[in-house]
Amino acid sequence: MRLPFELDPQIIHHIIYNQAGSIGKAVIELLMNAVDAQAADVSLALTRDGFECLDNGNGFASREEVLRYFGRFGTPHDEGDATYGRFRLGRGQIMAHARTVWRSKVWRMTVDTRTMGYNYDLDEQVENNAISGCLITGEWYEPMTETELLSAVQEIRDLVRYTPIRVELNGRQISRDPCGEKWDFEDDVAYYRVKEEGAVSIYNQGVLVRHDSAHQWGAGGLIVSKQAISLNISRTEILRKTCPVWKQIARQFGKMADELTSRLGDHRKTEARREKSAQALLAGDPKLTEIFRQEETVTILPGKRHISLYDFLRKCHHAGQCPGGVFTVAENAFDVPKGEAIARSGIAVVVHPQTLSRFGCYHGQDFLDAIDRIKNNVLQSIGNEPPYWGWGYSLELPGLVAFSTLREAYVERTQILTEKEALDKETRRAWTALRWCLYHYACLCTGGRRWSTGQSNGGKRFHILIGNSNRAEAWTDGHSYIAFNVDVIRRLKKQPMKVAGYLFSLLEHEIAHEGDSLECGHDEAFYQRFHDITVNFSEERQRYLHIWLMKYTTSLEQEGKTRGNAWRERYLLDRAGSGREKRGLPGLESVSDDPVMTSPVPAEDTRFIDLQNMRLVQAGLCPLPSNWADVVTQGLQAQQAIAEEQRQAAENRRRDDAEWEHLTTQLNEDDNLWQVDIAEQEALEEQERERIATLLQVPLGAIVDDILYWMMGENESAIRQYWVDKPWEQTPLSKYSADVVALIKRGETVWLLERNTAAAGFMRVEDYLKWRAEQERDVC
Repeated sequence: MRLPFELDPQIIHHIIYNQAGSIGKAVIELLMNAVDAQAADVSLALTRDGFECLDNGNGFASREEVLRYFGRFGTPHDEGDATYGRFRLGRGQIMAHARTVWRSKVWRMTVDTRTMGYNYDLDEQVENNAISGCLITGEWYEPMTETELLSAVQEIRDLVRYTPIRVELNGRQISRDPCGEKWDFEDDVAYYRVKEEGAVSIYNQGVLVRHDSAHQWGAGGLIVSKQAISLNISRTEILRKTCPVWKQIARQFGKMADELTSRLGDHRKTEARREKSAQALLAGDPKLTEIFRQEETVTILPGKRHISLYDFLRKCHHAGQCPGGVFTVAENAFDVPKGEAIARSGIAVVVHPQTLSRFGCYHGQDFLDAIDRIKNNVLQSIGNEPPYWGWGYSLELPGLVAFSTLREAYVERTQILTEKEALDKETRRAWTALRWCLYHYACLCTGGRRWSTGQSNGGKRFHILIGNSNRAEAWTDGHSYIAFNVDVIRRLKKQPMKVAGYLFSLLEHEIAHEGDSLECGHDEAFYQRFHDITVNFSEERQRYLHIWLMKYTTSLEQEGKTRGNAWRERYLLDRAGSGREKRGLPGLESVSDDPVMTSPVPAEDTRFIDLQNMRLVQAGLCPLPSNWADVVTQGLQAQQAIAEEQRQAAENRRRDDAEWEHLTTQLNEDDNLWQVDIAEQEALEEQERERIATLLQVPLGAIVDDILYWMMGENESAIRQYWVDKPWEQTPLSKYSADVVALIKRGETVWLLERNTAAAGFMRVEDYLKWRAEQERDVC
């Protein structure tokens, strides 16, 4: 015999509460119902206490329609009679958030799931109060805060942006016609717009379904479908494998995303493209080898540079002493500043925390495991024929150094150096000329004036020094010197004008501190001072840069060196000046006779340098450097210990889960056996009850539990004697002490007490009664 499946009433609870999401989503279900009802206009009003939704759709024409389509969940739509609906379940979401009143034609339905349960009141109104479409009003079970209200309003605006009908929210139209907007592409199934970054917003016939992460497509954008996309019941996910409309949309948008990526080229790779490439490496993409070598998937410090995984492994190969090299991971944003300093020192390759999220990792060990999986995928892809020389060591797995070990060992140190010990001859030539110009410029920036002779007068007389620091590119004590990091100065030789301009900016930065820059931060007043200096002294800065270039190249010329980057800059400057003169414009100021240009540069004061170094040592700013070879070894060992701890924790979790599953299974089996025992005991009691009632010729109901307790299992004569003596009507409390009797409640029999004692897990009635009294006192 064929029988239909049945639906448990508890499914209604699931439909109403378990599919309920945000208030915005629940309100949108009402709007989609209005579209399915052929409405042309919908008016929404949302307040902190409730809502109102009015549409001019078809409504409920008869009582039968109310019972069939409102009172019953799951009635399917006929093919083609609805834009969004499938099984008429969505209205349940609003019932989880508010007590609602639904009015349509002459019918009024009242729903309050918290007081009425899963029932509703249906009333018929007089014709004068009839509603042509449908009016739904609701009062929130929990009033919203002002922030929650604003959030719900914004969510609704986003969700219904392209609905095919006119939608008003609190008196303002929030829907728009997609036909009136400019799109990158349009076909029979959807409108498309693609952009470089951000999520991909997907609208199903005007209603937002979801935001796809940019890494799924390699780009961001917007899709508004013209035809219906197949969704799950809660309308939160697309049935991507089975929906033919979505397959066509996905092909078109994927093609557009690839075209955008190609137009951007290799010089401008987006974060979406990096995420997509990282996921492709993990998934074993057909173009795995190409992605491995060319796509920027790893971000390293300093400077947040993006490189390919191939380049990352090669870079690691040259760092550290172990095969494959070493790297470390700054696992959160707080570690980035220290990671920058560690990376600049060349101790290890430092990975930016953004890389972890790109590969879906939570910590450094996860990232190392991901690299190992990718390496195996690449090896399978290339087989036994490496594509080029050097491929082998680029696939060696690097060692992971615990970042905490490097962070603790990394000691910030600052010291002053002499020019002779810090710079080679050519760099020293450029620096000596620049030091003299920086000295005069610092005087002007601190209140001095430039005389007609070109010399500066007044202001602070800073010593311009070279230093070595792993915490700053420049620093000052605020009154006697300004020092620049030697690593920056050494770049003067290759990029003279660029580095010189940067050093002038660093000078302005240090002067703006108006104090010891190693001890103070950057408040709003600092940024205002820095801004004022850069703006007010921009002309003087350019003048001193010009003087430095002439002074430096003149020094080169005296030794017959008339080629190089500095000379190219000077030729460009000379051509600019002569070009202005040819056009009748004032030429560039001649600085060849400026005293700063012609006067010799004073030698650096070595005694002053020794004094400052002594003060730095006394202040604890110049400790001995760490032995980084030993630190890296300790970091590798520490990371191995961390990895072992993580593996052990995972193993313990798996073992605990297995034990819990076994215990749960055992408890279920014991419970089943207990239920069987109870059922057998109850069946035996019923048989005894029937036997005793038949023997005594009394109704079955007369053999109550107390009587059954005395007579169960006894022979006929004992049963008849018990029936005459009626011991159950006596209160056998003499067996208990007075303090225990005081704990017995009125109506409790010995049988009832013994049964409750066993149920509570006690062997003696006295112990059970004392425990029960303690529990009742605690509750009070």
